[in-house]
Amino acid sequence: MSRKETIRLGVIGCGKGAQEKHLPALKDMANVRVIAAADLNPDRLHDVANRFGIEQKYTDYRRMLDRSDVDTVAVLTPTISHAEIGVAAISSGKHVFIDKPLALTLRECDELIGRAACSKIRGMVGFNHRWHRLIQRAEKFIQSGALGEIKTIRSVYTHWHPGAQSQDWHRKRKFGGGVVFNDAVHHFDLWRFLLKTEVVEVFSKGRNSEHFEDETNVITARLANGVLASGIFMFETNSNNELEIYGDLGKLYISCYHFDGLKFYPNSSYPGDISERLRKMAETIREIPQGIESLRWGGDSNMAFRSQWKHFIDCLLDDKPPSCTFSDGKCAVKIALGTIESVLSGKPIKISSL
Repeated sequence: MSRKETIRLGVIGCGKGAQEKHLPALKDMANVRVIAAADLNPDRLHDVANRFGIEQKYTDYRRMLDRSDVDTVAVLTPTISHAEIGVAAISSGKHVFIDKPLALTLRECDELIGRAACSKIRGMVGFNHRWHRLIQRAEKFIQSGALGEIKTIRSVYTHWHPGAQSQDWHRKRKFGGGVVFNDAVHHFDLWRFLLKTEVVEVFSKGRNSEHFEDETNVITARLANGVLASGIFMFETNSNNELEIYGDLGKLYISCYHFDGLKFYPNSSYPGDISERLRKMAETIREIPQGIESLRWGGDSNMAFRSQWKHFIDCLLDDKPPSCTFSDGKCAVKIALGTIESVLSGKPIKISSL
């Protein structure tokens, strides 16, 4: 493709993620036009198509894949259907974006990877956190060596999800539900992305709630470079999304829900010290213009979806592989499956054994 061409996109799945994140991110973006939508629910399909000006509507996604004027598809359905739809899309010669997690099983991940490798299509997994403004800056900071030798990384990712209103695909493990598969995979991917290494062992405890399997999960992990990791993940509480990375030169704190949420604490400082607090206040003031700019897209988290899509579109136009591949998606799924196995067995799980 060339920069003069327009990517003609078909969206499969018109649920909350498509309506609130992906379609708003794609609206008015250069070089891409959403021309088709598919969803099993005809009322939702027509409502979304009308709101976003999408002309072609299908209750059977396979009819969309038969069209020659759709060259790229976004798979935004529940995880249990990702592999089936993704394989069908690849077989029809379409480029494929699959929202996280890539698939429900490692076999399904391997099939997607294999099918894509044997074709000319480009495939990308939707780990939008990689494109968050603060995560991008943090990645550069870490790779600069400013933290020194990394010792540990800590994640907290929590949300308020009313369980009584959730569907089975969100609540039950066998459909890809639970906090590990739905949310923790974001941070499993970030551990790999930020530290450029793999998770080799996990040990996890979890608890169910009235409505959710794996409603709360606490994990410890060991990475291939010796870094230790920990995470707290939960559905039914206040929303939080943060990481802390500790090195022998200091600590880097990232809060994705704060516009000024990237802060470095040298190892000689204390967070509550008055001089340190004054320095952080000055940094916050400097961040205000960027925080205001992000409001155009509904904040940094929403802007990350737009940046993610711009990256994928640019890759298609320039015929380059995306930086977040199906293989990356498989790695995060493998960590999630190991975490769930550890919860069920009560034992540490070596990721290489899966």
